[in-house]
Amino acid sequence: MTKPVGGARSRSSFAGVAARPNLACVRLASADGSFLLFALRRHLGWVTGEAGIARDPVEIESLPLLDAEGDAESGGYRVRLGDQLGDGGRWWPAGTSEQDLRERLEWIVLQLRVKATAYFARHPLPRRREAG
Repeated sequence: MTKPVGGARSRSSFAGVAARPNLACVRLASADGSFLLFALRRHLGWVTGEAGIARDPVEIESLPLLDAEGDAESGGYRVRLGDQLGDGGRWWPAGTSEQDLRERLEWIVLQLRVKATAYFARHPLPRRREAG
């Protein structure tokens, strides 16, 4: 599945992709030098999504997981889509066909892009301290 991601205005903002069984993650470079990460996870017949923000180009699993009211750590953090929608650690059914799965994953990606990006704007990473 390939879809354009809002905010990825050029190839220079695309910073990487990771895929392994039951996980797909894309990393985008932001104008402020941080990185946005969007991940899709699958377990048996269920799918979910997470989003993260980090100072460095790290793997999403290395970021601490916060609930919807968490505070940003200095190096980065990640949030679950379910928390952003008020549903906690929610997983959604993958469906019974490839078309069902595709539609569910597209819905998750759209929700992640809208909800997580707004959350990160309200809870930015603290500025780095200058060495001195």
